[in-house]
This record gives sequence, structure tokens and C-alpha cells, in this order.
Amino acid sequence: MKIPHLRPFWLLLLTGILSSCAQPTSVVKLYDETARSNHQYERFLIIGIAGDEETRQRLEDMIVEHLRAAGADAVPGHAETGMKTALLQEEINAAARHANADAIMVTHIISVDTKTEIEEGRIDTVAECRGGDPADYFLYNYEELKEPDSVKLAHTVVAITNLYETIDGKRVWSIQSTCFDKASMNEVLVDEAKAIARQMRIDNLIG
Repeated sequence: MKIPHLRPFWLLLLTGILSSCAQPTSVVKLYDETARSNHQYERFLIIGIAGDEETRQRLEDMIVEHLRAAGADAVPGHAETGMKTALLQEEINAAARHANADAIMVTHIISVDTKTEIEEGRIDTVAECRGGDPADYFLYNYEELKEPDSVKLAHTVVAITNLYETIDGKRVWSIQSTCFDKASMNEVLVDEAKAIARQMRIDNLIG
């Protein structure tokens, strides 16, 4: 007797177990001048430093999204400076003034370690009866069907985030965040953004 939907249920259960075992993004505090002043910032200019324009834009947009979800006001740097991967300090300062930001957040992806694992595709044997007695092995044609090999990627990424006050350029806060074993860079950027926003709430930098 077949039990309907049993396989999808177990697949969902296994996915949940594996997700719960995934190593969370770690955050290490490097510097915190704001701890004494208990100062919250109203509007952030978010600058991402990455190896290409697309990653920079995606990183900035993800951080802005999670800061806004946490109740903070934020502007992605690429909306003010364009899509260049290299920016001069004068350009960043001008962008912050134009955006009326009282703080500048710079997140720099400093390390990307990618591991590649190739899994060989499974080989299934399909039998086709040529007629005669079904019990007769030699009356069957056999064909091997091979699934294609699959490639699994695991990205471990380290980022440094610094927070500066717009008025004088003073650095007031820094963290290092490390994201482990993600299948895609998009997952990395989402988790990094979540970790940054979460730490900012913990440190009372946003309301």
C-alpha cells in the first residue's frame, strides 16, 4: 500500500534538520566608541566594498533592506555615487551630505573562501521486456540512465563593517562578521546584512 506524500514530508523534515544545523554568521566586536554615549543615528549612508559592481550593489541593498526592517532610515551608496567599485573619500563624504545622512557605514568584504564538491550522478538501470515469459531474464533489454554530476559550492566570507560620523569622519563602531558554508553569494549577502542589522540593534545604534 502506498502512503501518499510520505517522501515530500521526509524531504521537508530533512531540509529543516540540515538548516537548523547550519553554522550561524558570527560577529566579533572590534571597536565601539558609542557604548559610552548611547547615541542612536537617524539616517545611514551604506557603502559596500566588493570585487565587482553587482556584488557591491546587492550588498548595499541588502543592508539597507534589513536596517529599514529594523526601523532605521538608510540609503544605498550606489544611489548617490553610481556603480563604481572604487570610491574616493571625498565622493563618499559628498554623498553622505547629499543624502542628509548623519552616519556612514562601510562594509568591506575582505575574504571569500569557496570550496567545490562534485557529486557523481546516480546510475539507474531501466529494463524493457521484449516479449515472452516475463520471468526470462534474457528477454529484457537493459539501459543505463546516468544523472548528470552535480557541483556544490560552499562560500565562507569575512566582512569588516565600520561606522563613521558624517560631521567629522570619526570612526565610532566596527565589527567583523563571518558567514559560513553558503551555497551562493546571494545567501552570503543576506546573512551578512542580517548579522549587521542585528548587532546594531544589540548595540543600540538604531531604535
